[in-house]
Amino acid sequence: MKKELDLTKTVAELVEEFPEFQQAMADIGFEEIKNPVVLNLMGRVMTLPKGVAVKGMKLDDVVRQLEERGFTVKDSKAEPSACACSGDAHGAAHAHASGGCGCHGAAGASATGADGESGERAAVLKGLLRRLSDGESLDTVRADFVKDFASVSAEEISAAEQELIDGGMAIHEVQKLCDVHSALFHGHIGGALPAEGTPPEVKDLPEGHPLRILVAENEGLAALLEEMKTALAQGDATAFGAGLGQLNGLYAHYGKKESLLMPLLYRNGVTGPSGVMWGVDDEIKQEMRSLAKETADGLAGQEERIAAFLQRISDMIYKEEQILFPLTLRFFTERDWLMVYRDMEEIGFAFLREVPRWSAGEAYVVEAKEKERAALAGGSVRLSTGALSFKALEAILNLLPVDLTFIDKDDILRFFSNPGQVFVRPRLALGGNVQDCHPASVLPVIEQLIADFKAKRRDHMEIYRYIKGKPVGVRYLAVYDDAGEYIGTVEVVEDFERALEAFSGKQQAGGAMPQG
Repeated sequence: MKKELDLTKTVAELVEEFPEFQQAMADIGFEEIKNPVVLNLMGRVMTLPKGVAVKGMKLDDVVRQLEERGFTVKDSKAEPSACACSGDAHGAAHAHASGGCGCHGAAGASATGADGESGERAAVLKGLLRRLSDGESLDTVRADFVKDFASVSAEEISAAEQELIDGGMAIHEVQKLCDVHSALFHGHIGGALPAEGTPPEVKDLPEGHPLRILVAENEGLAALLEEMKTALAQGDATAFGAGLGQLNGLYAHYGKKESLLMPLLYRNGVTGPSGVMWGVDDEIKQEMRSLAKETADGLAGQEERIAAFLQRISDMIYKEEQILFPLTLRFFTERDWLMVYRDMEEIGFAFLREVPRWSAGEAYVVEAKEKERAALAGGSVRLSTGALSFKALEAILNLLPVDLTFIDKDDILRFFSNPGQVFVRPRLALGGNVQDCHPASVLPVIEQLIADFKAKRRDHMEIYRYIKGKPVGVRYLAVYDDAGEYIGTVEVVEDFERALEAFSGKQQAGGAMPQG
C-alpha cells in the first residue's frame, strides 16, 4: 500500500489512515503523539505543518525523515514550515498570546478564524501556563488570556497541563501553580457555561447519578465554608472548630474523586491534570489536620492562613465542576458510571442531608450482587493443605483483622479482601494498574519498591504510622513461586489500635497481660 501523507489532513486522521505514522512521528521528536489524550484532543484539529511550527522545527526536515521511513508527502508546501516568531513552543505561545506572530496573526484571530486553528490555541494555553510557572504575575498573564480567549474547554486545559508534564515539568511544580491556573481560567471555562455553578451537562444527568451526588456534596460544602467564614470574621473559635469538625467530610468527598474518578481517567490517558488535583487535595487535608491542632486555643494570629485555606477549598469546588467533571463525561462509559455508583456507598457521603438514588445504578447493584452470590455458590479451591469452597474461603478472608491486597507480576491489582477496614478499595480498581491507585507524591516509592521486589534487592517493607488518627501497620511482601520467580506483591494493612490498648493494660484487669 502506498503511504502518501496528505498534509491538509489532521494528525489524528493520518494516524487512523497509517497507524505506523504514529511511531514514526514519535521517533522524529513528537513523543506527545503517543499520548491518547493529546492525540484525541489536539491531534484532531492540528495538521502536521502546524504541529511542526509549534515545535519550532522545519517542515522540510520532518518530511525528509518521514520519506526515509517509507512515506511520501502530498502537497508539502501547503502551509508555512515554521513560525516566524520564536523557535520553541514556549516562545511561540508567548508571542501568539501577545498578538505578535507574523505568520498566523494574533492568537485571538486564529482561535476564531475560519480554519479553527485549535492547535495554536493549545500552544498558547501551554505558553500561558509556562509563563506563570516561570514567575510572571497572574495579572499580566491573565490580561493576555482574556484578550485572546472568550472561553476555554476543560479538554484544552487538560491537554495543556498534560503537555507541560510530558515535556519535563515535574508534577509537583504544576501542582504548586494549580490554584493560579484556576484563577487564570476562572469564569472562562466552557464558553456559554456560567462562571459559577453546575455545568448544564451535569444538570441534565438523572437524579442520583454520581456526578449529581458529587455536585450536591459541593453545594453542602460551599454552605459550610460560608458558615466558617462568618465564624472567622466574628472570631468565634467554638463555631469555627465545629465547622472544622464537619469539614472532615472532605475525606469522603475527595476519596470518591480520587478512588473512583481519577483511576478511570488514568486508564483513558488523562493522567497529568488528575495527578495535579490529587496532590492539591492531599495538601488541603494536611492543612485541615494542622489547623485542627493549632486553632484549638483560638483563632488569633491565624486569620490570614485560615482565609487562604477556606478559599483553596472553594477553588477546588470550581475546578471539580468546571474541569474534572466535564472531563469524566467525555471519557466514561455508562458501565463506568454504574461501577462508580456501586462503589460510592463503600467510601461514604458527606455534606448531604439525604443521598439521592439512581434507579439504573440501584438495578446494577442488585444484579452485581446476584452475580457475586452465584459465583460463590459453587466451586472450590484445592491447596496443598486442603480444600475450601469459594464461599468459605471468602468468609475466612473477610474475618481476618487485616486488609489483604494482591498485585500481580504485571503490576495489576487482582484481589483485595475485607474492603474498607482501614483503606477503602473500590471494585472498579480491580484489573487496573497499581500506579493508578496512588497520588503522584507516593508513586516513586511504590515503583521503586516493586522494582526492588522484582530484582530481589529486598523482599519486604514495613511502615507504621498514624493514619486518620489510628495506629496502622502496612507491610509489603514480595511473592515468589517455587522456582524463585516473582509473581506479585501482597499488601497487608492492620489497625493496631486495639492491640495497643491491650498492651497498655486498658483491657486487662489490674493491667496484667496474659502469659503464654
